[in-house]
Amino acid sequence: MPNATVNFDTERHDLKTLPGGFVELKRMSYGQVVERRSMLKLSVAQTKGSKDFKGEMAMANREITMFEFKVCIVNHNLTDANDRQLNLGGQMDFTSLDPRVGQEIESLISDMNNFEDDDQEN
Repeated sequence: MPNATVNFDTERHDLKTLPGGFVELKRMSYGQVVERRSMLKLSVAQTKGSKDFKGEMAMANREITMFEFKVCIVNHNLTDANDRQLNLGGQMDFTSLDPRVGQEIESLISDMNNFEDDDQEN
């Protein structure tokens, strides 16, 4: 029978924004994808007596990205100025991360977990 569980094999990615730097990433499970999706908030309001609806989608980008880093980054060699390995799932190190490096890692995680792109390629 076909195995329908997530493959937790890691993929190593050398960082273009930080020569010599790397991250090892794993895919999220379906449960984690659903949990990430639940971090998006949608509110809809209707004024009494009106047919107009007003909607607002608040994306908790910071919380979602921190969740993805915590779940997907398995290993890395990224350090601070004192040569201490960063805890990318922790608030302090996440906040102090060079934005170019952070955006590259965020993009790698997105590419690894974006199944809509996989469907379009086939």
